[in-house]
Amino acid sequence: MTLREPAAGRPPGARDLAAASAALRSLRHPRGVGRAHDGSFPVLPLADEAWFYEMLLVRFASLCPEDTQGWRDRLDVLLDDACALPADAPRDAGDAVVHGADTGGADLLGAAMLAHLLRVRRPGEAAAEWFVGQALEACARSLPAADRLPPLYTLCLAHNLDEMGEHAMARALPVPVTADEAAAGLTGPERLLTQAYFHTHAVLFAFGTFRRTGADPRPLRRNLRFLRTHAPTFERYGWADLCAESALCLSLCGARDEDFHRLVATLRRLQRPQGDWNHPRIDARQARHSTMLAALALLESACAGAAAPDAAATAERG
Repeated sequence: MTLREPAAGRPPGARDLAAASAALRSLRHPRGVGRAHDGSFPVLPLADEAWFYEMLLVRFASLCPEDTQGWRDRLDVLLDDACALPADAPRDAGDAVVHGADTGGADLLGAAMLAHLLRVRRPGEAAAEWFVGQALEACARSLPAADRLPPLYTLCLAHNLDEMGEHAMARALPVPVTADEAAAGLTGPERLLTQAYFHTHAVLFAFGTFRRTGADPRPLRRNLRFLRTHAPTFERYGWADLCAESALCLSLCGARDEDFHRLVATLRRLQRPQGDWNHPRIDARQARHSTMLAALALLESACAGAAAPDAAATAERG
């Protein structure tokens, strides 16, 4: 990372930029696209990564102008990968019964996320529209079995369908309307995790995943109250993804206050020397996703700190 410092002392946000830089370097090793042991394709990790670079470009291009072309190139590669996926990649919810809801449901959600992003980035392109069509067909086939999907998957699936203009299909899904409904039947940490993800996604979706910065935060007060109340638990258990999502939610709602800064400080504290974040409860995909979220939160904090006119940053150069 290079940073042009103002005349007096260290620039605001420098620590956050340094941590974000380390995180971005740790993500340079691309995840592969190939069939898993059960014959499926890892669609959700591909979607996670594509949306990560989309969010970098939408939110942080002005903070890190020298990095934007690299981000754009990486996003193009990921979208090319999506367009090259075979027709059976977006498995429908019926497959979740055979392969497990967390597998078939993840494929379906990943396909919807990619279709949404392709509609944003490549409208009208033949290969993109072919994939979008396959994804929408899988979603339509899934409606009779959608109640077998995890509630958070249906929440995210409905959001992506709504954003694509597929409102009727989105309304047909059994979407949870409260955090308690999303976490029905769960206990202990798993219940808290699910409730928290419901609240963070409500905020992030309200802001169109960074695309609607003028959204009204007032209807989101209850969501923020939950996140503030439980932030110490997220920090204590080392849940980097929830620390990051909560910090992003606070910042989007204009609340860059003590809670926001404490969450960001926790991310810096939890970061491993390799630049990533890990925890015994998560697998490799979740660990990579946590690193993406943490990088976004650190850059968000750096944005607030680097608002001084003399501060200019390059995030990916060590």
